[in-house]
Amino acid sequence: MAPLSPHLQIYRPFLTMIFSISSRIGMIAFAFSLPFFAILLGSVNISPQLNSLLMTFINFIPIKLIFILWFFIFNHHLLNGFKYFLWSYALGMDIKNVYLTTYIILIANIIMTTIFSWIIF
Repeated sequence: MAPLSPHLQIYRPFLTMIFSISSRIGMIAFAFSLPFFAILLGSVNISPQLNSLLMTFINFIPIKLIFILWFFIFNHHLLNGFKYFLWSYALGMDIKNVYLTTYIILIANIIMTTIFSWIIF
């Protein structure tokens, strides 16, 4: 039985499709990291020993690199949300503006992530 709609493999990937798919996959990964941040924030008042242990763990270079990736994913989803907010008012829907806002989002995300990386290192 043939599929009812064309599969993703027959399309050549384009920027907006990659942004949409990566935003969804990234937020699934982001959701799995939220319990760690809840434990980190909760340990500030409940268990200072656990908090100091977690802060020691966070200061390792590989963990900081994971934080940079986490921040990039969060910004990617946040900035795409602004684009979809504009689209809900039918602003910037022509293809030229869609690609323009997508490139602006990519550049803004790289700048924001670079600043975040500079702050944590």
